[in-house]
Amino acid sequence: MIRDALTKRRSSSPPTSEPPPLETLESGRVMARALAESTTAPERLALARAFGVALMSAWWSALTAAESTSVRLRPPLQDFDTAELPDSAAALAASLGKAAAQLDPESAAYQIGLTYTCTLPRTHRAELGIYYTPPCLTARLIAQATASGVNWATCRVLDPACGGGAFLAPVARQIVEELQDCSPRILVENIANRLRGYEIDPFGAWLSQVTLDAVLLPITQASGRQLPVIVTVCDSLQKNPPRDRFDLVIGNPPYGRVRLDPVTRERFKRSLFGHANLYGLFTDLALRHVRPGGVVAYVTPTSFLAGEYFKNLRTLLGRAAPPATFDFVSVRKGVFDDVLQETLLATYRHGSDPAAATVHEITPVDGSGLSIEDAGSFTLPDDPASPWILPRCAQQGPLVATLSRMTHRLADWGYTVSTGPLVWNRYKDQLVTRSGRKCYPLIWAEAITSDGCFIWRAEKKNHAPWFQTRPGDDWLVTSSLCVLLQRTTAKEQSRRLIAAALPAEFMETHGAVVIENHLNMLRPLPDRPAVPAATLAAFLNSAAADRAFRCVSGSVAVSAYELKALPLPAPEDLRDLTQLIAQKAGRAKIEAACAQLYEDGAA
Repeated sequence: MIRDALTKRRSSSPPTSEPPPLETLESGRVMARALAESTTAPERLALARAFGVALMSAWWSALTAAESTSVRLRPPLQDFDTAELPDSAAALAASLGKAAAQLDPESAAYQIGLTYTCTLPRTHRAELGIYYTPPCLTARLIAQATASGVNWATCRVLDPACGGGAFLAPVARQIVEELQDCSPRILVENIANRLRGYEIDPFGAWLSQVTLDAVLLPITQASGRQLPVIVTVCDSLQKNPPRDRFDLVIGNPPYGRVRLDPVTRERFKRSLFGHANLYGLFTDLALRHVRPGGVVAYVTPTSFLAGEYFKNLRTLLGRAAPPATFDFVSVRKGVFDDVLQETLLATYRHGSDPAAATVHEITPVDGSGLSIEDAGSFTLPDDPASPWILPRCAQQGPLVATLSRMTHRLADWGYTVSTGPLVWNRYKDQLVTRSGRKCYPLIWAEAITSDGCFIWRAEKKNHAPWFQTRPGDDWLVTSSLCVLLQRTTAKEQSRRLIAAALPAEFMETHGAVVIENHLNMLRPLPDRPAVPAATLAAFLNSAAADRAFRCVSGSVAVSAYELKALPLPAPEDLRDLTQLIAQKAGRAKIEAACAQLYEDGAA
């Protein structure tokens, strides 16, 4: 009976003259965003919270009316400033709350969270990483945690960045379903003792707690007890060293670069290298909270798989909590509201021996479901600090197997990689339109065309064709020939690698150039390179090299670190390709020769 009450959805439908609830919520969100954007920046946070309070109150009133109960809405867990809402905004909030009550509590909370976050000031939202997880991804990660060994009958669970309760609420439901034969009082005690959430945003923390109240309302009514507070408003990263240990640490931690004070950097130094990213810190934090044999299950960007700044984190994970499952989200747009990061769902087993992790590609379908495709498996490299090369989709499985056997890298071809030294907006007054004394051609990313040609041009806004050096600027000047490659590309582009050799005649004419920071420079090592520059450029522009790089890269940046780590064929294997280029062979023959270099994995 408890299970039936818990899983029952609202059976009442709105009158046929009213639009479906999701349609009402989506259109209302557009109006709420417009209201927020018309508000001055200093007042916007208070307005967003006031609108959220009105929306939550309307939702709870409609929800309890449908359940024929008079249980009051729990007050916020911590005071926060609000503004007075205009009558039109209050009416909109009431309408959206009524529509949300027609959904199951978890879906309603997600929709409320989307509306709240879209009204927040962008800087505040980005600083705290307030981006809520769609229910379809929540359900998938919980299923993967189950497959990784979580026992819902006994487990203790922590979400250290619980946002709007995207994970706490369905975890509570999972526990209740596992213990469906227990009395309501015992169920409430289990949830109270076994679940914990931390959240820095006081409104988000309140939404998490209220979502739990909504999900468990039939059980708390039957038990005659209100659920105790299980969400703490705090900065998880600044809490004292954790004493509690959990069987599962789950969540969607915030992401983004962050400046650390000396004390915090010292605390997390084992997982840091250079710049710190919030989600890397939260991954380290999860390993401090999870008990031996427990599971960490996180939604994160994919950049940690290969980026240099994450090499110590990879080492920590590889040695302390090897991965068990990876699910790559196949699309970026439309999954997380206002987020274009590539996303990964992953589980890790603390203290387990490294084993082959299963890999899947998942695609959201119709807004609420997932299409799941087996992409193969992944085994940690001998040195877990090195980039983790793994298939993102089924088609990449054979290629990854081939890459794992390749031992040569760019250095074996006789090249090193660095980024263009000029960060142009620090030298705006030295960008000039005409040549003069101590002026050099300025090479922008747009000089490298999509078909692998070099065209000296400066056609975009704020770009100029020349750079005038001053005393001390010698380090910005490049006088050696090199291959140039665009640094920023996206997975949706037909090619991630877009390169061209800097023409020798251009260098002879100008003597030297200045290369802007959105280009990588692949420069020959002091001895003669084993592979000619024209061959290197042609290879990088091939579909075969692009497929290989996609198995390595974890972000939109084509980093020097990832290029250095790209598995390559032996230099002597490129003789036929070099000959074809010298003969000015057609594109089809060059592509075929490059594909052959990756053997059966290139198909």
